[in-house]
Amino acid sequence: MLYDFIIIGTGPSGSVLASNLADKGFKIAMIDRATNIKKTSDKTSFIYSPYINKSPFDYTPLFSNQLGGNSALWNNKIYLLSKDEFNSEKWGFNYEELKKNSKDLSNKLKLNHNKICNTFIKKRLKYSESYRANELGNLFNYLNIRAFKNIDIFTHSSPVELALDNKKTVKKVIIKSLLKKKNIELKIKNSIIFCAGGLGNPNILQNLLKDYNKNIGKNLCDHPHINVGKFKIDKIKNSLDFSKYFFKKKTKTENNLYFNTNRNFVGIQLDLLGDPVRLIKKIYCKINQLIPKFLLIIFIKYFSLFTRILNKTLFILSLKGKYSYEFFFSQKKSKNNNIIINKSYKDNFLNFKSDINWKLSNENINIYNKSINYLIGKKGLFIKTKKRYLFQDNDMFVGLHPSCTTEISNNKNSGCVDRNLKIFDYKNIYVCGSSVFKLNGFTNPTWTIMSLANRLSNYLIKKKN
Repeated sequence: MLYDFIIIGTGPSGSVLASNLADKGFKIAMIDRATNIKKTSDKTSFIYSPYINKSPFDYTPLFSNQLGGNSALWNNKIYLLSKDEFNSEKWGFNYEELKKNSKDLSNKLKLNHNKICNTFIKKRLKYSESYRANELGNLFNYLNIRAFKNIDIFTHSSPVELALDNKKTVKKVIIKSLLKKKNIELKIKNSIIFCAGGLGNPNILQNLLKDYNKNIGKNLCDHPHINVGKFKIDKIKNSLDFSKYFFKKKTKTENNLYFNTNRNFVGIQLDLLGDPVRLIKKIYCKINQLIPKFLLIIFIKYFSLFTRILNKTLFILSLKGKYSYEFFFSQKKSKNNNIIINKSYKDNFLNFKSDINWKLSNENINIYNKSINYLIGKKGLFIKTKKRYLFQDNDMFVGLHPSCTTEISNNKNSGCVDRNLKIFDYKNIYVCGSSVFKLNGFTNPTWTIMSLANRLSNYLIKKKN
């Protein structure tokens, strides 16, 4: 079988690329290891990432196991990386180019772009505005990828071998299909694009490329989320300008208050109390026994629903429920934080699994604590209290947005892909997704991932023509 483009992964980047390229008449193959094949998203269905052998207890890499990747689990928060964040690093192209591709994509999806990338200053404080586009949902389903006659979808499958010529051009890819219980050969006319996420991309590339760039898998970044405090409603009324969308009536927009300290970015929103089953979610992701997992997910689902309904009702009725501030932090890059294959453990496709090394530096934690106490403390900007709140690992939830593991750069000594997301030294291997980010930012990366995919598809179309 001969294809113009082969795309590994059906998540936000893979679905946008496939849709754009198929619209131009190219023949596409999409490869995804998902086995939970549904036409509607199931937000309560997720597993520990199959790419990972082990990770720190507090790092929880979730995997949707659905077509659409982790867009099947996201909360539809449409937000473009801010100009402040983007310009704090060198991406090889300017912010206006990213913004143009974001606008093109919003026009295609019939969204108001002014609600997506708006930032503003109010009373000397910086805010970024985001939009909840509930209609998007699972992007694979929303873009109706199944309806394209020139897209073939291979589920229960993963690449296991690349055939390259002497110019390092991929001519064909061998995929292993668990469904058909055999290997399938796919020939490539143009390019192969890896869109398997911040953990999947480095894992697959380290398995497939014999002489892969040693920067692949390095600089794993994420943004920890924590909820701070238990405050009554009379204490938090001055924080409604940067509250979650459900605090507001008849609007899908919400604002983040954000700070920038030495290229560390911190976003803050008023929230209900922190997730009461956060610790149980961590345990759920680490165990393999089916019965305990089933019982835990039932408890997580219904207890979380009950507490959110209760807190929301208290707020609507202006009763004295308690609320918290959710902080979400960017993270400075460190080569000690990485994902690397472990040659002692293989997955169902006989590829090596990876180990995650990840922890927060003392520098990061000090910045987090300063940010928390700037807002809440003796001289707190919004709440003055004698109690000192500190960042606590036990309250942290992290692992949803792994980034920077195949970083964009000007050269192969400092990164993995060039400004057009092509892997250095290879003619037709591209990577797209959060793994190419220069920094992880402080909030949901999905729209930025989609904008980068839109930019890459435009480049590939132009290059072909």
